[in-house]
Amino acid sequence: MGENNTAGFNDNKKFDEKSFEDLYRRAYPTLKKYAIYLVKDIEDAQLILNDVFISIWKNGTVLSNEKAYLFRAIKNAATNYHKSPKANLLSIDNEEEAPEIIDLKETPSQAVQNKDRNRMLYALIDQMPERRRLIFYMYRIDGFSYREIAVLLDISVRTVEDHLVKGFQFLQQKVLENRSEFR
Repeated sequence: MGENNTAGFNDNKKFDEKSFEDLYRRAYPTLKKYAIYLVKDIEDAQLILNDVFISIWKNGTVLSNEKAYLFRAIKNAATNYHKSPKANLLSIDNEEEAPEIIDLKETPSQAVQNKDRNRMLYALIDQMPERRRLIFYMYRIDGFSYREIAVLLDISVRTVEDHLVKGFQFLQQKVLENRSEFR
């Protein structure tokens, strides 16, 4: 998610469906994890996300800093979710796929090995405590800075650093314990 992108609009500031779809595809996985963290329910998190994106679509919202806007919108929607009765929410099934890093120079066998390694790494990351996992994904996968994460999660930069250090130590320990699987 780019910091100063204007989502949903093309160069002429007219609503652009392709830009909006691109924003949705890029932002949805991370925002879903954040929403799940906030509301503790996958289906309700998906509903909150859909409501936020529908609102952006209907209102033609210009996002000058899409990361900050989207995370704040999700946080506000989650706060409203906790205040409102759950009977008003509908259920939508939509599975998310973990992002995959692709090396264009790799052979098919290397691609399979790399995919397996990525799958194992994601499985290890998923073993981390919930908050550490969210911070780790926000930093390593989505490219947020320590400061951005701290602001979005209302925690100190030092707490972000601590979670990341412990997360990297955990991964290093697990990879060393399972060296043969990561070769």
